[in-house]
Amino acid sequence: MKKIKFIILFFIFLFTSKSISQTDCVDAIIICGDANLSGLVTEGIGTQEISSFNACASGENNSIWLKIKFKTGGTFGFLITPETTDLVIDFDFWIFGPTASCSNLGTAIRCSTTNPLQASQLDNLTGMNETETDVSEGPGSDGNSFIQWMNVLPNQVYYIAIDRPRGFGNFSIAWTGTATFYTPPVAELPNDLVNCDNTTNPSAAFFDLTANSSITIGNQTNLIATYFTNYSDAFTNTLPIQNPSSFQNTINPEKIFIRITNTITGCFDVTDFNINVAREDFPITDFTYTTPICIEGENPIPILANNFTNVGHFLASPEGLSINSKTGFVDLLYSKTGNYTIKYSITNDDTNCYFPQESTYHLEINDCMVQKGISPNNDKKNDFFNLEKFDVKELKIFNRYGVAVYTKTNYSNQWYGQSDKGKELPDGTYYFIINLKNGREKTGWIYINREK
Repeated sequence: MKKIKFIILFFIFLFTSKSISQTDCVDAIIICGDANLSGLVTEGIGTQEISSFNACASGENNSIWLKIKFKTGGTFGFLITPETTDLVIDFDFWIFGPTASCSNLGTAIRCSTTNPLQASQLDNLTGMNETETDVSEGPGSDGNSFIQWMNVLPNQVYYIAIDRPRGFGNFSIAWTGTATFYTPPVAELPNDLVNCDNTTNPSAAFFDLTANSSITIGNQTNLIATYFTNYSDAFTNTLPIQNPSSFQNTINPEKIFIRITNTITGCFDVTDFNINVAREDFPITDFTYTTPICIEGENPIPILANNFTNVGHFLASPEGLSINSKTGFVDLLYSKTGNYTIKYSITNDDTNCYFPQESTYHLEINDCMVQKGISPNNDKKNDFFNLEKFDVKELKIFNRYGVAVYTKTNYSNQWYGQSDKGKELPDGTYYFIINLKNGREKTGWIYINREK
């Protein structure tokens, strides 16, 4: 058995009243992953399944059943360690297999019912190891609490019954030998589920729990998913939810446990998610745009209201506006001039529990003209070459001889008739090239006239 350094501590739930289910063979805990176990509880006998014909006399008093299916063969043993060293705390065990079934266990192929106190032992450990030669011992003073370990083959199945005839206390078990168990599946994290309330029962709704089956299984094969209302039932595979595709919650919120089980090995994993009934509410859908704008200006982005509900879609009419239905972004490069009505709509939303809602806004896109001249005389009329409505990447101004006299990137309205060095240019006609950020180019003539 390969060495595992960590201890699984997930058997705490056995302290509950549900622990009685592990006292019978049919509800045996399936052992996977080769990991040592601790905190194992033996309380009650359930159905008495230990035959009086076993070599080791005794029977179930406070028992727990384990089931093992081997992945690879080899030697198999274990060490049972009670949580208390009091010799009155006595643990017995029986092993059935490899052809046994819970309905036909037969007699044990290995067993030990030695009483450590009567046998004058120094401790109350018990188990199977490589040094012993006997395959059964007990009761009372017969033996030393250890028997010979076993040789097992791949895919053989064995049942182990462990019983505490007297005293109180739990125990741990460490696996030894070279044989290995099958690896348990790993449950992927499922989604919490939300449904909307209704007028007849505001705190209840029907949920399709199976929506989490494929999510939790992931890419793993040979797995089935079952659903439970508590962890103990999920672990013992008892009382599964009978109709998980239409499950009505009993409290709000409610935790649901999902068990994924390998149909070949029986190994499993358990995880959980919440189901929640939410109150239906009205979403916030108000928005605006900067309007009017130039067809060669900066691409419009909607201005959203505070707490805007971003689960709807934008739609424009008439045709001619290139708009992203999710974000409302308008791409002017692929749009036409015109007046458009933009609508943002949220339909009935069962995921977020929103009532239907919509808002509209009108956007005007014009084919803006570039001004023909500037008169930089500080009268606040045409003092600058104003291109604020255009999304300018670069502006270049040339004199009548074709010499560049002014260049500005990311231009808006900074040219008032000066050169790159800040000197005042003479009145006259100048040629311009405007490179827009959308890749387009505009050219033309502009006149400087400083007369008042």
